[in-house]
Amino acid sequence: MEALRLAQLQIFCAVMEEGSVVAASRRMHCVASNVTARLKELEQLLGQELFAREKGRLVPTPEGRLFYHEAREVVEKAHNLASFFQPDVPRGILRIGALDVALAHFLPQYMPGFMATHPDVEIRLLRRASYTLEHMLEDQELDLAITDGPIAHPLLESRFAFTEELVLVAPPNIQNLHDIHWPGVTVFLFHTDCFYRSAFERWMAEQELTPRAIQTVESYDVIRACVRDGIGISCFPKSIFAQQTPHDVRVLAAPGLRAAPVYCVWRRNGAKPLLHRFVNTICPAEAY
Repeated sequence: MEALRLAQLQIFCAVMEEGSVVAASRRMHCVASNVTARLKELEQLLGQELFAREKGRLVPTPEGRLFYHEAREVVEKAHNLASFFQPDVPRGILRIGALDVALAHFLPQYMPGFMATHPDVEIRLLRRASYTLEHMLEDQELDLAITDGPIAHPLLESRFAFTEELVLVAPPNIQNLHDIHWPGVTVFLFHTDCFYRSAFERWMAEQELTPRAIQTVESYDVIRACVRDGIGISCFPKSIFAQQTPHDVRVLAAPGLRAAPVYCVWRRNGAKPLLHRFVNTICPAEAY
């Protein structure tokens, strides 16, 4: 079936509201024959007479009156869509992916202000690991990623957001790094697509430290419980302990364990004004 056209619905509604083909043609700024032709096309597409022809007049059929209620909504909505975007009223949907540390400690500083001043912008925010975010950007599943960086990629641009320091987390009876018996210790880390895991594994290799095992557990709460009970150690972003000094685990600095710079990253061809507004809010250019 051929699709209905908006012009057909507009002309049909004009005839219903004006009462005649001539009056409708004046309203639509076209000749009467064009109105008649569009009405016939519409009736043929629908397989239904919308008007009865009586002595040169068009009288709406019961089916025509019912169809008018549906068509009018479509025409009115199309009319409103013409002014959907206003120069000074940003509107759109931003798809943003972020690391857990950005969701917990960075974005809460800026998101409420942005959303208050941009009520017509819908934010779709999700949490993913570092390398997953990069792939989602490349596949155009995200408009913006807040992830470890910098990322060297010909299709991506980035701006520095903040630095996340990494710390070693051990059971409370451990006083310093020398108290850890590495050949017998289990290390709990997130999945291999996590930048922090890569950083900690690289640090262990540089320090020539070989644990008994590395287990993948994608929950800071579960890892912390295991470490608290003396089952193993882990590597956490320091910001997790920003609110208060932990008493259930020991937080140790690990010399040589590199801090993780976090960046806002987006596709070069996706740098639209709305995205720039958001990036400039959370990462002012002058701070770059």
